[in-house]
Amino acid sequence: MAREITQQERAAIEAAGLSWCDGRGAIHITWPGFYLHIERTGRSSTRPSRVDKQTLGVASIRGVQAILADPHQGWSVGRLAQAAAISSGQAHKILLVMNEERLLLTQGSGPQQRRYLIDRNEALSWLANIERDRRRPDTAATYLYARNFDDLIDRFAARAEKSGVTYALTGVSGAYALGHRLLTNLIVVQVRVSPVDAAQTVDLLGLERLEAEDAGRGMNLELITDTGELGTFDARPAPNRSRLVMVAPPVRVWLDMYRAGGREADAAALFKEQALERP
Repeated sequence: MAREITQQERAAIEAAGLSWCDGRGAIHITWPGFYLHIERTGRSSTRPSRVDKQTLGVASIRGVQAILADPHQGWSVGRLAQAAAISSGQAHKILLVMNEERLLLTQGSGPQQRRYLIDRNEALSWLANIERDRRRPDTAATYLYARNFDDLIDRFAARAEKSGVTYALTGVSGAYALGHRLLTNLIVVQVRVSPVDAAQTVDLLGLERLEAEDAGRGMNLELITDTGELGTFDARPAPNRSRLVMVAPPVRVWLDMYRAGGREADAAALFKEQALERP
């Protein structure tokens, strides 16, 4: 308690899992199962992110995705490093940045300290804002004969398995494979591929590369270079399919839709409601 507490002092107190209040009526209380934060100093609770877009690299974004995928988990540096296959230093940095952005609630201290996601929806918007300003991954267009969209997914999955290509469906295609048909006319399957880039993967699959002027007319496969394994890491089999089809984590599926804009951004809002906001 003090007459006035600076922003730097507040951040340090909160990082230690402690509570504070000042003479202006601002208060921050944390207790197991309870969280209260009231501002009286004019600091906006909806301020834009203060994080430099270059601060979080692709490995760090993978770590943020892991937190968003398990919103009720209590996170330590070690647990996050293991969940996202990142270094302890990267995990510590992620927790520090998200704590500074007031996205995490800190409980405990020392080895028992854990951080909990306060508002998943706010954290998703924060991550989408960071993603929006990042360079778009390289893509490659190609074509594979199929009778319909489901057949196209299965034929691609079979060819990828035979060629040893690591992949994960994403965007509206990933949502469809997860049981969410968000658009009525699905033509193009969007797939994240690694470890080689999208253009090389087309060659590995034995398919034809379509140039930009031809892609709009004949493309039904869009391969996306999965830098940092944002989609292929922790990819899971799609449910209720006749063959094994890998799908990116739902958070990544949503992010790729959201970033695409247009109809896919509208579809992203629906997917978020159906797959990410419901218990």
